[in-house]
Amino acid sequence: MSNSSLPRIGVMAPSSYVEREDIEKSKALLESKGYSVFIHPQTYEQDRQSAGNILQKSLAFQGLWQRPDIDVIWAAGGGNRALNLMGSINFEKLKDKAKTLVGFSDVTALLNALYAHTGLSSLHGQVFKNLHKMPPEQLDFTLDLLNGGKPDFPLHEATAFYPGEAEGVLVGGNLSIFQYLPQTLPGEWWDGAILFLEDCNEEWSRLDKMLLHLKRTGVFEKIAGFIMGQLTDMKDTGRPYGFTLEDMLGEYLEGRIIPVALNAPFGHRKDLYPLPVGKKARLETTDKSASLRLI
Repeated sequence: MSNSSLPRIGVMAPSSYVEREDIEKSKALLESKGYSVFIHPQTYEQDRQSAGNILQKSLAFQGLWQRPDIDVIWAAGGGNRALNLMGSINFEKLKDKAKTLVGFSDVTALLNALYAHTGLSSLHGQVFKNLHKMPPEQLDFTLDLLNGGKPDFPLHEATAFYPGEAEGVLVGGNLSIFQYLPQTLPGEWWDGAILFLEDCNEEWSRLDKMLLHLKRTGVFEKIAGFIMGQLTDMKDTGRPYGFTLEDMLGEYLEGRIIPVALNAPFGHRKDLYPLPVGKKARLETTDKSASLRLI
């Protein structure tokens, strides 16, 4: 039986198609915790790799947003083609209804677009299809945030690259998606922000180019702090590239006196503690530790 005091959840698929079994298992898990969960029919659409076409996705997303009985829109999965939705969503009509979108990876496009267009916050967290596989402490952390809690983000195993402290709005997500957003979304919504990034299955040489692109588009010049999550299953084919992440950041953040933390617990492996895009936080790094808390 659902608990009327908990946020009511609607699920749709903005990216690649998902398997029904995973969705049903995650739905059962949340319902066992008292949550009301509605699975939009679009969630199970399939158009090649995509979960239906752009029109189906756009109507599902905006339809759930307008429903008074839905508080949270949870992305069914990641993959590809969430960027394609940018031109079909009327963000102006979303401003009056404060809801929370949850997702990561390819959903990075929507998370940051919501903040840039409307100022509304969202949650960079595990996609719905994987909730039944999540470590319980990470799921509890996610649900705590959705229920208005302000838990301290667990940075105890992260390492500080540059020491310092900063306050700013959190923006970011998957680097390979985020790199397109500064020149796609309106305004300099990253100005004074704490930027967080992660990625997977990329060549080190391509990662270097993406970070350089953020420098040349002015992002690194205006952020107040930087957190790098996990870089998983990275590749180095052909002639060894030789440049490390520390080499790249040292070059592209040269002259910036801002706190920088590396190896934070979010990414494409087992660790994915959620971060609220559009919410203000305080980042502190010393020679030996790093901490992040919402303010």
